[in-house]
Amino acid sequence: MGTLKKSRRLRRLRSSALLLPAWFAPSSALRTAFHRARGVQIGSNVEIGYFVILDNLYPSKVVLEAGVTVAARSTVLAHDESRLYTGTGSELIEETRIKEGAFIGVHVVILPGVTVGRRAIVGAGSVVTDDVPDLACVAGVPARTLQAKDKVV
Repeated sequence: MGTLKKSRRLRRLRSSALLLPAWFAPSSALRTAFHRARGVQIGSNVEIGYFVILDNLYPSKVVLEAGVTVAARSTVLAHDESRLYTGTGSELIEETRIKEGAFIGVHVVILPGVTVGRRAIVGAGSVVTDDVPDLACVAGVPARTLQAKDKVV
């Protein structure tokens, strides 16, 4: 087995082994630490709720900047294998970034390659398919802008 394949397998094994503690640890600080150990890029003062999925296969492609909150049962994806599985294309792998101070509500799904802007709010149950501007408030399936502010308060 080549060195690259072996390294990739070890990273995936480590990421998988740390999934349950990352989902169920009793404090946000512990959940954040386990997700960092999985390879997720996490800034300071980040809050992560219970059972948050930060891409299971490519955690290093997920970036949570300082002051971000991701509420319980939300999912942030950095890959999409649907075209690969259906034989209509290849796997999509893209960085997904949640910028400083953004708030992600309960049970939100953020698709690969999306950037959520600084201090933006994503309402509960939303599916975010496109970038969210700084300071915007979005909700729905797919998520649409409800309100946008032009300056940080």
